Amino acid sequence: MCKLKVLNRTSNGILLYCQHRDMYQLLFNNLTFDLSSIEMTSFSNYLEQIDADYWESEYEHSIYEKKIPIPTLQSNFIILLNRKELEELRFLIDCISQYKILKPVEINYQIISN
Repeated sequence: MCKLKVLNRTSNGILLYCQHRDMYQLLFNNLTFDLSSIEMTSFSNYLEQIDADYWESEYEHSIYEKKIPIPTLQSNFIILLNRKELEELRFLIDCISQYKILKPVEINYQIISN
């Protein structure tokens, strides 16, 4: 059985690590990825190389709000992100930056003032 260690967390995702299997589990928005160490490194490198300005200008007239594509091995499935989501995903997999102070709007919690 794997004891998952939380490596990083944001308002929309969490990065977990299983030392027993040397696997990462990345949960972001409604997507879940199970990645080996090599796959995680490749994914991290790919995200760092994405030019958000290029994709936003390329799909400037797109009907979709999210304009930054991340292709997958499945030819009929592409992940679309906006700039904020891309930056959050980059931060999430950057395990060097372990601590981030969340803004009040980033906390998914209903506040009831008395």
